[in-house]
Amino acid sequence: MSKTRFDVERYQPLYTPIAILLGGLAVAVAIFVTGGLNGSSNVAGETDLPTDSGEPQIVEVSVDDDPVFGSADAPVTMIEFSDFECPFCKSFFEETLSEIKEAYIDTGKVKLVYRDLPLDFHDPAATNDAIAANCAREQGGDEVYFMYHDEIFARTRGNGEGLESGVDLEIAQELNLDAGKFESCLSSDSAKEEVARDLAEAESLAGLIGGIGTPTFFIGKSSESGTIKGWHIAGAQPFTSFQQVIDDLLSD
Repeated sequence: MSKTRFDVERYQPLYTPIAILLGGLAVAVAIFVTGGLNGSSNVAGETDLPTDSGEPQIVEVSVDDDPVFGSADAPVTMIEFSDFECPFCKSFFEETLSEIKEAYIDTGKVKLVYRDLPLDFHDPAATNDAIAANCAREQGGDEVYFMYHDEIFARTRGNGEGLESGVDLEIAQELNLDAGKFESCLSSDSAKEEVARDLAEAESLAGLIGGIGTPTFFIGKSSESGTIKGWHIAGAQPFTSFQQVIDDLLSD
């Protein structure tokens, strides 16, 4: 059987435009797969930030009036910006927080301040979770807040799926909260405004550190001013990453 020889020179003028077309298609596919460009917002998804962000940054961060886990007199403050629906936040809760609690919180060396950063692609569940936890705090204080916090992470389906219908109230009742007051709080402006203040602070911080995802931590020496100058740690890092920063602060 005879074969027809491919004329390379004849089709050579088409090579450049074809290459450009294929390159553009590759970029479009990459943008689609990674969830799109960041756009104007600096609040990133939990996978948008590198686990190793290079040289640590020190940023002034407010503790606001958010719930505190640990001794009020602890010399080191650790602020966590978190999303109850974020799988990386759940990973930190399940794998690392217990080690920090045992080594530093229970020993009076560190207090944890929890601040809300519900990501829009996890809403409405993420914001609803945050509001529910704050409503638990309204009745029971910080201790009950963190009990509710633990139950959300233990029971949520995650990734924006949230708690099954009625589970938020079920948790409240298990914690001996007044069901009527709790349900009223869920729709109150004060609960929504509390979450909105944390989100606004996170967006402000994003401009200083080049974006912010969940979880994000700031660890610094405690201060009576209502703010700390905190070392920035991005992501669900292992215990040793927190240990190094905390031990350095405690040794100063």
